[in-house]
Amino acid sequence: MIKKLLVTSLLGLSLMMSGCGDGDTEGENRLETQQMLDDGNFAGVISKLEGSADESHEYISLAAAYMGRGGLNLVGIFNALGSSKDSSSTGGFSTFTKSISKVGTSTALVDLDLAISNYKKVVQNSCLNDAGTLTSTQKTICFYVGLASTSSAAIVINLIAGDLKGFGDSAMSDDKLLASTCAMQYGITGRDATKVDGNCSIDKKSDVYFTIIQKTYTPLIVTVKAKAYYYLMNNSNQTVMTKDYCLKDNFSRYEDPNGVDNLYACPINETPNAKEFTTAEVLVELLNDGLGTISNTSNGDTKKAIDEFKCEILTGKDKCSKSNDINSSNIIEYLNAQN
Repeated sequence: MIKKLLVTSLLGLSLMMSGCGDGDTEGENRLETQQMLDDGNFAGVISKLEGSADESHEYISLAAAYMGRGGLNLVGIFNALGSSKDSSSTGGFSTFTKSISKVGTSTALVDLDLAISNYKKVVQNSCLNDAGTLTSTQKTICFYVGLASTSSAAIVINLIAGDLKGFGDSAMSDDKLLASTCAMQYGITGRDATKVDGNCSIDKKSDVYFTIIQKTYTPLIVTVKAKAYYYLMNNSNQTVMTKDYCLKDNFSRYEDPNGVDNLYACPINETPNAKEFTTAEVLVELLNDGLGTISNTSNGDTKKAIDEFKCEILTGKDKCSKSNDINSSNIIEYLNAQN
């Protein structure tokens, strides 16, 4: 069923993109773009269309290029969905998350956000409307939005974890993932206690101003089993997404927090006006939008698998109310249950 839906979705996209346009030149441009996508020349498509795209087929091509640059295409995501459906030893969403983490690149989170933005230029905010009011083209594009959003959530989990090999396996634990959930819980509760969780302690440091992005964050050091993990908290008490370590006035990244003096956890955002990714809020938004959109625009095995993902995150049990939204506490509880 999943492979059949993939073929149908790809066919719908191909039909949208294969029109001849208003003349031979436009038709040739579309074919050239499609050939670049087929060849994996995602940088070429982005260079060609970014800043100049103003038609639906161009936004779709640009979105596909960003997904490709992030290491995630429709075939790869469907394979991950297939592996989650076939999983018997672990939960479906935990299996999906591990599959996605193996193929996503270091820029996957930003690239998927750009892909979603371009897809939504075609369908606007219609994806969660009554499915009966959506055209077949809108359903197809909204389905892509849902896949990209759900995959983004998996990428976020991979970034805040140490090693997803044991994710969903009660016999294995991930100290970095525990530290991450402790930092998230600390922000939500606002407690100044060291025992947010019995297995971690938190040291809140003086605020630091990152000059390039013109933002002030509060560094947090979370210690688990005598090892320190580093985070940044914004003025809304949310931990922001970070990768590697850097100085407050230079985004040259280091993998070792002690590589040079005065390093901090380094924000993913590198420009002042860029979207700020905060861990809990991003996961809430991505999972509610992603799972809701896929469920709304699919049926059969795919819809069943996605609804089970939501139940897994909400309760960890077979029964749940699919109408309930996922919140930050649900996510923290779910992540701790997988660790």
